[in-house]
Amino acid sequence: MKLNVSQSSVGSGKAAIPRQRSARAVVGAGKDRLILRMGAVAGLAGLLLRFVTDMLHPSKAPPNDSAAAFREYAGSSIWTYVHIAQYLCALLIVMSLLALARRLARQENLAGALALVGGVMAVMVAVVFTVQMAVDGVALRSAVHAWVSAPPGPATVSAFGVAEAVRSLEKGLSAFFLLNDGFTLLALGLAIALGRRYARWLGWTGAVAGVAFLVGGVVTAGTGFSPEAGLFLTPASILLAVFLVGVCVSMWRDDASVALQ
Repeated sequence: MKLNVSQSSVGSGKAAIPRQRSARAVVGAGKDRLILRMGAVAGLAGLLLRFVTDMLHPSKAPPNDSAAAFREYAGSSIWTYVHIAQYLCALLIVMSLLALARRLARQENLAGALALVGGVMAVMVAVVFTVQMAVDGVALRSAVHAWVSAPPGPATVSAFGVAEAVRSLEKGLSAFFLLNDGFTLLALGLAIALGRRYARWLGWTGAVAGVAFLVGGVVTAGTGFSPEAGLFLTPASILLAVFLVGVCVSMWRDDASVALQ
């Protein structure tokens, strides 16, 4: 028996292979576009939400003056809600940084490796900040209200000691949050500066912001929420805003030319 297989059917089978590969490439590029756009929107939304929460957060009393700060916190009716919003803000920014890290990780050599490190550190940022917001927004609020409502005498002293201990835990978490922040920005910034995906000045901006956060984290670990720490953290926050806006715009523009590279 002779199988009747025409040359045209064989040829069409061979042609189907590149056609299938092309279809997979289109699907992959479409997923990349979606992730980059989600990252761009998340980053800008997180930055805007951070500005709003900074405005709503009670901050008139010196943060290292625990008694004055606790009295101010006790008078805030939105304390916990502000910290929940800060938590959401951090999640949005981390989502943006993960989208960036995924894109940059496709680069070769050191730039791609640094992007992977930045992605891992971004997850650490979210984890540590979640714990910090639970301590600051919930545990500290309860401790402060217990101190304010305690009867004069030994009960007040004891309640203040508990609140101060919770505050010390918050300062420790804040220091390591800043350190994680610094390593994340340093790694992703260098991944951009040493690569060819986005503007190199943007990468150096992120790297400098990362170094400033690292120094600010070390100072915070030693001095708490001090003016000395603010000398590094204020410019670091400004550079972070510039970096985030720049990478979000870059990711949105990159959307139109994404291929599986």
